Amino acid sequence: MVQKEKVLRELYRGRLMPAEKSIVPGSEFQKQQHRLVELEKEIEAMLDEKEKERLHEYLTVQNNLLYSVGEERFIEGFRMGAKLILEIFEKDGEQVKPITG
Repeated sequence: MVQKEKVLRELYRGRLMPAEKSIVPGSEFQKQQHRLVELEKEIEAMLDEKEKERLHEYLTVQNNLLYSVGEERFIEGFRMGAKLILEIFEKDGEQVKPITG
């Protein structure tokens, strides 16, 4: 029960925020993120101010969409994990009764 209490306390106190996890330096994710920034700068250099505004609007909408997809996937994964845990305690659709006291 100690682990459960720790996670619940961390969640309650606002210290458990999976969406705000740090990026590991040197990771493939970080490399791709840097490449994306480089490409964005290259594309911006080819555009006038109005086109840059439109590009930023596009990127903002795309980021919002990716955030929403990530949020939905997280919720689905969490629910699936919870269902797996509940299934562990079921046998033939009924709650498993302890065999010892």
